[in-house]
Amino acid sequence: MASRVGRAGLLLLVLCAVTTRCGHGRSPLAEATPTPQAEWSLTVTNHHWLDLTVYVIYDGQRARVGAVPSARTETYLLPPYMLGPGRTLRLEASAIGSSSRATTEALIVRGGQHVEWTLESGLERSTVAVR
Repeated sequence: MASRVGRAGLLLLVLCAVTTRCGHGRSPLAEATPTPQAEWSLTVTNHHWLDLTVYVIYDGQRARVGAVPSARTETYLLPPYMLGPGRTLRLEASAIGSSSRATTEALIVRGGQHVEWTLESGLERSTVAVR
């Protein structure tokens, strides 16, 4: 009987050691979680008939990202210093050669996330998503 208890205890000890050892690596969920220090990306799809200049507004600053030609999609990799704990940002698009302009609501974006902004021919109907 003592031999069976010893074997069961040894088996239990080995199972515990294997289980806790497997838990020390990074989980797939941890790898997919955005981090504040990472770059982030912005994809702008322009359905407007004019070329658009795109800006990111953060901490009272307005940083030019680039120009998106009419009927084109552009993707930009942006630096993490635009992001921060508790910090929000806005996107702005200005039609080149016109006074038309679109600005998003305040967005909370963390490092590693992707923002998709679709600008329509009527800029007031544009949509934004943070993924």
